[in-house]
Amino acid sequence: MEHTGSNKDLVENLEQILSTLRHEVGNSVNSLKITLDVLRENYDRFDDEKRKDYLKRGSDLIARQIKLIEAMKSYTRFDVKPLEEISFNSFWEQFLTTASNKLKGSNIRLMHDLELEPCLINGNSKAIHQALTNILDNAMESVEGVEDPTIELKAAKDNDSVMILMKDNGSGIEKKNMQKIFTPLFATKQGKMGMGLPIARRLLSKMDGRIEIESPSAGGTEIRVWLKTA
Repeated sequence: MEHTGSNKDLVENLEQILSTLRHEVGNSVNSLKITLDVLRENYDRFDDEKRKDYLKRGSDLIARQIKLIEAMKSYTRFDVKPLEEISFNSFWEQFLTTASNKLKGSNIRLMHDLELEPCLINGNSKAIHQALTNILDNAMESVEGVEDPTIELKAAKDNDSVMILMKDNGSGIEKKNMQKIFTPLFATKQGKMGMGLPIARRLLSKMDGRIEIESPSAGGTEIRVWLKTA
């Protein structure tokens, strides 16, 4: 199912972003205030170790806010220019090398298949690589704790595009979250910023590409990316 940029989606996405910001910033600011208030009121009674402990708590809370700011900045940091004609087969080999290296040391099995003749695509190789790497990172997180974790990569011709399938046998996406997965800062796991898929979709759309995500009832996640051929 593809999620389009309708006005309703835009409003819902904005509400989700603001809700996340209220939660993330509000909680950390309140916690920071409490930490500093306790330290100020008890400074003379605390020994050096206790003071250092409260200062570290404050520093950790500020670091969390900095991480949030960096996550928001990352949404516009990556660019797609210059657009050029790219040998897809060469790009595919490079990305498979990246994927294999990322999976080294894990128990995740990587399967891949290339079902097309040599061809050219339009885009920016760094931007496409970033988008696919973000998607791969999500797949790796999804298969954590799964028996025989597997990620499958497949590329095939589809009319005037190259279609890339990335499939995993992980936990899948809950139906209630399907409309939120492309919303910046939406995350279902603690400590994650939820920017990977929004950045991937933004980059692909700027290259006249697209992305669709399905989570079958049988489990796992299937992500399809289309890249325009030259």
